[in-house]
Amino acid sequence: MALLDFLTLSFVERWVMLTGILGIAAMGVDKFVAVIDWGDRISEKTLHIIALLGGFWGIIFGAFLFHHKTSKPEFWPPVLFATALWIGLFFALLFGYIRLPAAA
Repeated sequence: MALLDFLTLSFVERWVMLTGILGIAAMGVDKFVAVIDWGDRISEKTLHIIALLGGFWGIIFGAFLFHHKTSKPEFWPPVLFATALWIGLFFALLFGYIRLPAAA
């Protein structure tokens, strides 16, 4: 069985859901650490990687939920780029430009 056979639509949905939850958690933890000034913070690079891996919605939601990084304009272009990529993937799947194997 090929590795791409595991890449089903339901897997992609679960992946985006889990990475989004990770994004919310990462924004919350980083805000908490920033407020209490305790230890190392989560780097912006890590938050951008989470967004690129599918957690874009969690990073955006977490930013507004925790009022974190909302006034830092240089943080947002990579997050918006990741959002555009995932929305493009969604529409490519929706209109049949990309076909994934059916779930077993």
